[in-house]
Amino acid sequence: MVTIAIVDDDPYIVEVFAVTFEHAGHSVLPFTDPQEALEKLPHLAPDIILLDLMMTPITGLQFLDEWRKLESLRDVPVIILSAWDVSSEDREKYASVIARVIRKPILPRALLETVRELCPG
Repeated sequence: MVTIAIVDDDPYIVEVFAVTFEHAGHSVLPFTDPQEALEKLPHLAPDIILLDLMMTPITGLQFLDEWRKLESLRDVPVIILSAWDVSSEDREKYASVIARVIRKPILPRALLETVRELCPG
């Protein structure tokens, strides 16, 4: 079983993906507040994070800036899942953290396959 953190300020998106992953037998850590996720995730040890970019009160890139400071979580892969694209400069800046960039919309099953590919356990 893989533990998947979902960080997106849209509760509908969090719910749809949470149901998909739970139905597939995975554990889900749902967050609609990226600051709350930064506070709690170091104690929850996710295997992978799905991260939106367009959020409040901080953006996904601001989340990544703080995330990289958390030594215990540096090796946890992050999938950017956003309607925004990530600039080539930001892809380079966050290359050690971002495992994939996926543009919304995406079908839940396709996202499940990407997670399985990155976290086969």
